[in-house]
Amino acid sequence: MAVTVELDDLRRFCRMVLITRGLSEGQAALVTEVMVEQDLRGHGHHGSSLLALRVKDIDSGIAKVNVDVEVLSDLPAYTALDARGLLGPLGAIRAMDACIEKAHTQGIASATLRDMPHWVIPAYYSMRAAAEGLIGHCVCYTNPSFAPVGGNSRVLGNNPMSYAIPADPRPPIVVDFGVSASTNRMREMAVDGELIPDDWAIDTDGSPISDPLVAIERGVFLPFGEHRGYGLGLVHEILGATLNAMPIGLEGVNGRFGAMFVASRVDVFRPASEFLKDVNRALDLVVGSSSVDPKQPIRYPGERSGTKMRENLVRGRVDFGKAAWNKLHEVSELTNVAMPRACG
Repeated sequence: MAVTVELDDLRRFCRMVLITRGLSEGQAALVTEVMVEQDLRGHGHHGSSLLALRVKDIDSGIAKVNVDVEVLSDLPAYTALDARGLLGPLGAIRAMDACIEKAHTQGIASATLRDMPHWVIPAYYSMRAAAEGLIGHCVCYTNPSFAPVGGNSRVLGNNPMSYAIPADPRPPIVVDFGVSASTNRMREMAVDGELIPDDWAIDTDGSPISDPLVAIERGVFLPFGEHRGYGLGLVHEILGATLNAMPIGLEGVNGRFGAMFVASRVDVFRPASEFLKDVNRALDLVVGSSSVDPKQPIRYPGERSGTKMRENLVRGRVDFGKAAWNKLHEVSELTNVAMPRACG
């Protein structure tokens, strides 16, 4: 089942939902941008379907809307920030924007952000840097969900990261992934009646779990690529938690986490125009390579979603799958805000 809605109506819905929970017009517009951009890119499981969870974060006190980010330290190419529980996207935008501003003068800049509720998706923030012609990178840690290689208990989080590299006139190269399966994706699969692969989650005795809801409830997730995903997950935990003076997930979390952001200016290394020319030459070689299935051409990371976003912006509409659409109904009932109207 696919449902199509007008983009402006979707934005209206998201803003109104957030305003019911005390966000200002400006705050609501920023958070709406973060979520709706994922819908535009075809990532419905990390788009406005997460509104219900963010509303519940505010209602429970995990996330706040009436606090200011505190600057803990500030140097020419670095800043350490404390979100103080400010709704995740608002604090994360503040951190990446600080990196962007400093990178324009210093060449490269980084920021840490502690005490941050869920930030929706890392790609938005790395792409925020790429839109300024910079290379963006960010990483955070999350609730424990996966076991170290050989383990059978939840020790480390999905701990996602993202890189975004300008590739004008193409959409940017965007890499965004967690080191284990996403619970949001599993819930979407459950609604669609799909089973998860055998290497996504296990019982404590090591037996594979195929039911996504069972995996979420009592399973132990496995890191992608075994020791590779495990290693990345541990490093991301240190950069997100320990560097921010926060407890790692295994020590207990309260729905708030830590993140690290980096923005780099290309022209401190070489002229930006030459860099973009060579990026596109590299992409020509990659996407021009042979494919097992001629009907499925090679794509680079970020190409499909970037192209889809451009197309959806032109048509002014967004498509939703069943799981994401159901989530919008949930938040509509929770906040008494009228649903976006389905259109033909």
